[in-house]
Amino acid sequence: MNAKDIMIRQAHTIPVQCTIGEALRQMADLRIQAFPIVDEKKMVVGTLSFWQILEWAMPSYISQDDLSDVRFAPDLAQFHERLGELKPKPVTQVMNPQPPCVRPDDSVLACAVLIMKTPKTVYLLPVVETDQQLVGVISAWDIIKEITG
Repeated sequence: MNAKDIMIRQAHTIPVQCTIGEALRQMADLRIQAFPIVDEKKMVVGTLSFWQILEWAMPSYISQDDLSDVRFAPDLAQFHERLGELKPKPVTQVMNPQPPCVRPDDSVLACAVLIMKTPKTVYLLPVVETDQQLVGVISAWDIIKEITG
């Protein structure tokens, strides 16, 4: 079994010119935590996850684990302020410009290993042709469905 056998072909994507605020709205509307970012030719230029946006908006003393118990954090006004500053900015500012990708003929095992070995904020693997054109996506759920068979 290969990536092309389990991938989602009609993947939701975000255009490279999209703002972070627009991306957040799509995440909320579609209930999707991550998207491939594509250019006008459907070439993958990065990925964006909800966790990346949170990390950028979170006060550094929290995101860098300087405060072990957030119950003692001051009001989250700083979080909302930083999020407000991020929303009009392009997704290219916070996206992963070198996301892990797989090819259609890669094995499901290779996809599972790649998801396992990447940061836990990676929720999808773009499936690309040799020219980086997106042909689908694979999520951890797609792999779970395959191995539970």
